[in-house]
Formats: sequence, C-alpha cells, structure tokens
Amino acid sequence: MLLKKMCLLFGLVFLSSFANAAQDSDLQTFFNTLKSLKADFTQDVFGPRRELLQSTQGHVVVQRPGKFRWDYQSPYQQHIVADGEKVWLYDVDLEQITIKPQDATMANTPASLLSDAGQLESQFDVLAVMREEHDWFELIPKQPDSGFEALFIMLENGVIKEMELQDSFGQLTRMRFNNVIINKSYSANTFKLKIPKGVDVIDETAR
Repeated sequence: MLLKKMCLLFGLVFLSSFANAAQDSDLQTFFNTLKSLKADFTQDVFGPRRELLQSTQGHVVVQRPGKFRWDYQSPYQQHIVADGEKVWLYDVDLEQITIKPQDATMANTPASLLSDAGQLESQFDVLAVMREEHDWFELIPKQPDSGFEALFIMLENGVIKEMELQDSFGQLTRMRFNNVIINKSYSANTFKLKIPKGVDVIDETAR
C-alpha cells in the first residue's frame, strides 16, 4: 500500500513540444551538478477524468548517490527512506514498516532520477517543451516496464520547481517544490529510519 502511494510521487501531462538542444542542456546541467536537494513539497493526484483524488504535503531530502527520504506529513504520515542499499517504507497509521532492496524497488522511478547520477541519459529520452511560458522537459522512459508513460520537469532559475507524471493507468500526479536548497551536505543518519517500538517490521532484504 505504501509503495503504491509512493509510486504516485509525481504527475500530469500536457502535450506541446518544441525541440531545443540548448534547453535540453539546461536540464542536463541541473542533474550533472546536483549533489543534494532539500525542499517542501505538495503532491496532487488526479484520476483519469482529471478529478482530484488526493492532496498531500511533506518534506524531501535527497543526497547523491542513492540516498533520500520523503516524509509525508499531511493528511497522513508516511516515510520513505533509502540509504543506498535498502528502502524503508513506513506507514504510520498501519504501524508497519517494510524494508526492501533499493535497487529492485526504485529502479526506473522518478525518485531514483533525483537521487542517482547518470539516470537521465541512460534511462530517458528527453524533449524540451514550452508550456505556460515556462521551459519544461518531457522525459520518456526507455524501459517499457517502468510503470509510467511520461515524466515532465519544470526548472525555475535553473532549479527544479515541478515534476509531473502520467502513469500507465491514466492517473496523473503533480508535485511542486518550495524552499529548495541545493548541494548542502547531510549526515548519514538523515537517511536512516528509526524503528519505533511496537511497529510491525517486514524485512524483505533478509530472505
């Protein structure tokens, strides 16, 4: 359940394309120079008819290579934490934590694009698009089993501002980032989940 919600981590699609190599390089520059990111986020999920299904808020911290934590604060509390080897999926309401191997869980996902260097060119075809007077980038996954059809990214002053995703079921998700801090260092403990007493733990990495 938590992983399914986590996979909604982005979304929404509008098609209008004007290829521009210089704009493509702006996106490449952002990812090439990204070492870490911290931000507040809002996430809205829309159904196939564009009806709003869910709206959530939280905080994210990413540090390359491979470390991140997404803390959903409202209307429910969930935490997705990765240390480069394992991912902890903690649903506070269910009092359940699932631990999974990170490579298998996060491969070809939008979250891995932010946290892992080299993902952009190797896993996506990129097209620059103009939308609402902003420069957007359409990312089409090269792997057919990625679970989503297109990912859109908008930069503002060279820094990521929005991510939007259209999944294979017609569901659209939009994520907006605010108070973005780039390339600050974070301790290893930032990317460890402290397991509360009494919480049910399912460790799939111990098999």
